[in-house]
Amino acid sequence: MKNYLTLITLFYLFSACSDAQDPDKIIDKSIAYYHMDKLKNSSLEFIFRKAKFKAMQKDGQFKYERTFSDSTGNVHDILTNDGFRRILNGKELSLDSIDYAKYSQSLNAVIYFLYLPLKLNDPSVVKNYVGEISIKGKTYHKLKISFDQGKGGADHKDVYYYWFDTEDYSMDHFAYSSGGNRFREVLRTQRAGGVIFQDYINYQMPLDDSITSVLNYDSLYNAGKLRELSRIELLDMVLTEPKH
Repeated sequence: MKNYLTLITLFYLFSACSDAQDPDKIIDKSIAYYHMDKLKNSSLEFIFRKAKFKAMQKDGQFKYERTFSDSTGNVHDILTNDGFRRILNGKELSLDSIDYAKYSQSLNAVIYFLYLPLKLNDPSVVKNYVGEISIKGKTYHKLKISFDQGKGGADHKDVYYYWFDTEDYSMDHFAYSSGGNRFREVLRTQRAGGVIFQDYINYQMPLDDSITSVLNYDSLYNAGKLRELSRIELLDMVLTEPKH
């Protein structure tokens, strides 16, 4: 009987440990922390770097919009499941492949980062548990996120790292190498329609280190070696849910 009880105890301990290191469960708990399920069928409006954005999602369909004015006139960008369009002064432009990719990816990136960690449950995402990591005295679950080549499109080679607080599952840091090595930390949080959104301080690599992988940027951050590059601050956020 004693040996049987020991086996039962070990089984539950192993199960608890496995659950704690399950990346799917970590991300689900983080999404719940931010109440981001509300974003699945809603529209969100905000201002970022003087441009107005609107993101709408419903039943797998999406529409992202960005409007701003520059030296060319009034620009209206639209990205949907069907593709990207740029409208200048009321007329749609014919874009070459380079501009099409540049404009559409820049619009998509703003919304993607804003919708984290919800976006980590997209079908193309491949999740791996790296381990428990300490950042400035706080313990985090560290996850590696990559993308399935068949579902990830042009971004399937990108690799990201995320750090989730082991107590409340807030996503306090993430790092990536697309467009240059970057590491972000939360600057502040704000609520819109009950959903928690985050502003970030964006760091870049040290002047004397272009070799260290973003995998180890938590160590560089702990050592105070990363340089502030920019701040990601969102204004006038309004979330509208569909009326029932």
